Amino acid sequence: MRQSKPFISARLGGWTIAAFKIAGAGATAIVILSVLMCAYSFIPVHIENPNGNTDYIWPAGSVWFRATEGIGWGKYDGNGYNNPTVIEHPDILLLGSSHMEAQYIPQNDAMAAVMCDLFDGEHTVYNMGISGHTFFKICQYLPRNIELYRDSVKYVILEAYFVNVTQNDVNEVMEHKVDFATSHLNPIMKFVNDVPGLRIIDHQRKVGFFDLFKNPEDRKRSAFSLDEENYPSDVSESDLPAYDTLFEYLSSIEKDTGVELIVFYHPTESFDSEGHILFERGEAYEAFAGAAEKHHIDFVDASEEFTRMFYRDHHVAHGFCTGKLGAGHLNSYGHRASAEVLVRFIREKEKKEAAADVND
Repeated sequence: MRQSKPFISARLGGWTIAAFKIAGAGATAIVILSVLMCAYSFIPVHIENPNGNTDYIWPAGSVWFRATEGIGWGKYDGNGYNNPTVIEHPDILLLGSSHMEAQYIPQNDAMAAVMCDLFDGEHTVYNMGISGHTFFKICQYLPRNIELYRDSVKYVILEAYFVNVTQNDVNEVMEHKVDFATSHLNPIMKFVNDVPGLRIIDHQRKVGFFDLFKNPEDRKRSAFSLDEENYPSDVSESDLPAYDTLFEYLSSIEKDTGVELIVFYHPTESFDSEGHILFERGEAYEAFAGAAEKHHIDFVDASEEFTRMFYRDHHVAHGFCTGKLGAGHLNSYGHRASAEVLVRFIREKEKKEAAADVND
């Protein structure tokens, strides 16, 4: 028996009303989530860097607040980096990843700011850390950063939080093909980034929300692991020459520009069953540190200072009370310990150079 047209129209009308209700409820939920996000993670959308010395920068002068991992706040400087103010003619540049960008601690606790305080006018340190900038991306942008600050820069600190190097990584640095991290790929993604509620949902998607619906074995295999899957501690024989190639490249930049490079390594700590702090020293570490020494690139390892801090003050360098201690980004204690290590290293280096000049 055929259904009458009024019945079909009524049914379609009911579906339409239901669809509008669902859409309205979804929009309301996104608005509420966006408002709540302002008290949880309030950051602008980054923009492409017109100077070509980092992938992107933040809108100049914009404020930020985060309670996602630790609790941090600040205001981006006029160049779009996380500093209290722009330093026009810095003699030390600090290049690094999200650890150096330091969006998880108060801005004045960040390593560059602490170094400026410790130097007390002796040196000025400008933080240009950007989230997503691995050691390879830093190396790729190094010549451009030196060019921009050629009139003042004496030292460039290159942050490293892993020491595994492959030939493919080095090839990408040499060919300037390290992946560019974009803030939005198309108008839809731009809209997603502009709406805080949608932005956090997309972030949850990226970090594995849908893995919750996989069986446990698949989740374990696909999970990101800084120490195991992505950055193993061993080195294949075919990749050993890559360490030499990379540090030979850095050495050539140092010789061509006269700017002294300092590679700063802050390993993540682990703990044994008795509560002792441990730092891994595998083949990758030996190859990395060995290549730096061979090519006369200063290599500063913060693990000794982190160990002293742990036993003396009972603080760890990574992790926060809002998450897991000993994991994640550098916290305020880690930034201060790192700053102290680097300030001490630079002062001792300059003292030795001054003594050598007197003897000559």
